[in-house]
Amino acid sequence: MGIFGFLRKKKMPPTIEAGMASQAEDFIAAFSADGSPIDASKLDYSAASLTLVDQVLDDFYRRQAPLPDDLHFLASAYVFETARREFGGRYMRGDDDNPFVLVIEPGDAQIGVFVMGKVKGRAVNGPEDSLPFFYEGIAPLVTRGESATLI
Repeated sequence: MGIFGFLRKKKMPPTIEAGMASQAEDFIAAFSADGSPIDASKLDYSAASLTLVDQVLDDFYRRQAPLPDDLHFLASAYVFETARREFGGRYMRGDDDNPFVLVIEPGDAQIGVFVMGKVKGRAVNGPEDSLPFFYEGIAPLVTRGESATLI
């Protein structure tokens, strides 16, 4: 069944938002066991907690190991939900590299946050695709009410 086999037993959520929130919770649960490489109790949906997600992805980068699809999705969901809890927004369908996009709408602006390609990039490209650095780019755009796409 594998470490993430429990995902197959879930019912289909009623909305993309509910599904993403559920997958983010599954990311936390996946790292809650004794001996986990990160302290799941610190996965609190804060910007600071993204350093833990970054650590997990850095391990794949250092070992030059492929990021499993299920972990890619769970990590992406956690980053998405961290942003949505702080800035609001809704999910929309994206493209092949980013099947989902978080759209934050401060005033008349639209900020598209493409997390999934960034999460995969962090595991493949290393620190140049830092998740905390990427996340720090959201707040100034929201404050200024500036439309942008973060990839």
